[in-house]
Amino acid sequence: MLSRPLLERTAFFGISWYAILIVCAIVIGLILCTREARRLHLPQDLVVDFLLYAIPLGIVCARLYYVLFRFGDYSDDLLSILDIRSGGLAIYGGVIGGLIAARIVAKKDSVSVLTILDLVAPALVLGQGIGRWGNYINMEAYGLRISEPYLQFFPFAVEIPVGEVWYWHMATFFYEFCWDMLVFALLLVVRRHARRKGDVFCWYLLLYCAGRTVIEGLRTDSLTFISEFVRISQVLSAIAALEVVIYFFVRIRDRISAVTIAPMVSAVLCIVTTFLGEFERGAYSLLFPFSQWSLAALLISQFAIIVLWTLDSRRFDLHTALPLLLCGAFIIGLLFAGMGRTNADNTYYVTLRQCAAMIQLILCGWLLCYPFCPLQEERV
Repeated sequence: MLSRPLLERTAFFGISWYAILIVCAIVIGLILCTREARRLHLPQDLVVDFLLYAIPLGIVCARLYYVLFRFGDYSDDLLSILDIRSGGLAIYGGVIGGLIAARIVAKKDSVSVLTILDLVAPALVLGQGIGRWGNYINMEAYGLRISEPYLQFFPFAVEIPVGEVWYWHMATFFYEFCWDMLVFALLLVVRRHARRKGDVFCWYLLLYCAGRTVIEGLRTDSLTFISEFVRISQVLSAIAALEVVIYFFVRIRDRISAVTIAPMVSAVLCIVTTFLGEFERGAYSLLFPFSQWSLAALLISQFAIIVLWTLDSRRFDLHTALPLLLCGAFIIGLLFAGMGRTNADNTYYVTLRQCAAMIQLILCGWLLCYPFCPLQEERV
């Protein structure tokens, strides 16, 4: 007997709460996308056409993605691959399905693929956030064990049954829900200030993937490959976020100089810092000094960006420098807090270091998309 009852996964008539949440997310997404399509003077049936392709393709691709990295669980019974009611859908597979659907609908309705992706991006991240509550009901997508009594409270932690005992674990599903809501709010702002087609979707990738890179490192049920410390969704998130920064860099190639190269160097340092910390937390505590040096290098890159931009524009631009200075202050605080922690339990400290790196990565994208991008190139 468990010390307390489990949450009821089924709502009524055998329908799970998770399914109800997904349907609610689809309906809300349909309403949001329809309103945005009307604002942009797009065909009113465009959103419905997209959903007709995206829903089945998203489910199929989400399942295939999951099975690909857990094939050993299905190799003895291939028909079990079709049993999605038992769980096993991966959001990145669903996004791939959505990309395929966008391509099909764009060709069918003679609309730019980037326009469709911009249209659905805010609704997509909102739907992801709603879906995370299904993880709560199913008691999944949780994180590391919490042994400190003063941290055993929701929403920082959540109780999960292990055998006949409940244990506190990081509520990573809730962390991602909060991040998704913030990304949704930011995308509503970005779409009003998009300079090019595809910008809203690019910012969805950069923002969501930056947060997922940090949160995924805290989960205990991630899909892995090569070793148990290499989480496929974390690696893909980091690559996708970095690729967006590279894309912003490449599209202003006529302005390539030390000023625009500096954010690219800083972005690479962000990735290095993040994964050094990941392996340090996983099993290689001897990497701690190297992680700290990479964090110091990240700080130096921030000041280099400010100095180069000031010299190039021949004035100190507080509007551009302030976000970097604030992030720099955060990093300086982390460097001081890290003194003497070489042999300590740095689980939480690594996460804060990764947060600083991902904030800096987002700022690198912002610099290359807005302050360092010529205004005459603006177009929606």
